[in-house]
This record gives sequence, C-alpha cells and structure tokens, in this order.
Amino acid sequence: MGWVTLSLRKMALKQRVSNLEYRLVQISQQQQTLANQSSYAQRYNGMMQNQQMMQLNVDRLNYLKDARANAANSGSTDYQSQLDLQTALDEINLNYQFNQMNLESVFQAQEDSMLQEVNRQQQQLELEQEQIQTQLAAAQAELESLDSAISNDIKNGAIKLTS
Repeated sequence: MGWVTLSLRKMALKQRVSNLEYRLVQISQQQQTLANQSSYAQRYNGMMQNQQMMQLNVDRLNYLKDARANAANSGSTDYQSQLDLQTALDEINLNYQFNQMNLESVFQAQEDSMLQEVNRQQQQLELEQEQIQTQLAAAQAELESLDSAISNDIKNGAIKLTS
C-alpha cells in the first residue's frame, strides 16, 4: 500500500507545481503592468514638461514685448534708454534660461525617481521569479522521481503467479 501514500504525495506535488506555475504567470503580468505604467508615466512627465516649457516661453515673449513697448512709449531714443532696454531684455532672457534649467532639472529628478522605483520593483519581481523557478524545478524533479517510485512499488507489490 506504499503506492497510495506516494500517489497522495504526487497529487500534492502536482498542486504545488500548478500553484508555482500560476505565480509565474502572475509575476509576468505584474512585470508587463509595471512596464506599461512606467511608459505612461514617462509620457505624462514629458507632456507636462513640454507644457511647462511652452508656458515659460510664452511668459518670456510677453515680458520681451512689454519691455519693448515700455521703451517705445517712453519716446526716448538716447543712448541710456537703449542701454536700459538692452539690459532689461538680457535680464528677461537670463531669467528664462535659469527657469528653463530649473524646470528641466525638476522633471529629470522626477523621471529618475520614478525609474529608480520601477527598477527596484522589477528587481524584486525578477528575484521572486528566480526563486519560484528553482522551487518549480525541484518540485518537477520530485514529481518525476515519484512517478518511477510508484511504478516500481506497483510492480513489486503485484501478485506473482508461478506454476
């Protein structure tokens, strides 16, 4: 009756193999979801950066227009007025470049942070996947050995008729 015990163990191992294979499918789905979320987040981040850059450029153009309009309204064309206008224009352009660099660094930091988190989660999933694959290989090997053990037990336990 050892084959009964072996058969019960075989059923338990089949269930274990099935559970491990199912977990591998879940991990694969999680990896795909993570990749999709990362892609969407990067596109959203890029879209927000473009929108902010466009607004920054619009603001800069408005400031330049206002500075030129103020200079034209003053009616003065002397050297000092021209120098003041050029100084104002230079200041507007420098502020624009400074704000542009700050904006780029903020969005780059956000993207770096997000990618770091995605990489961390991906590494955890890969580690779990490796562990499950190792457990699955061991369970499948034990299942194969049980098959041969059951066959041998049945052969050895069979009634032998001799004449």
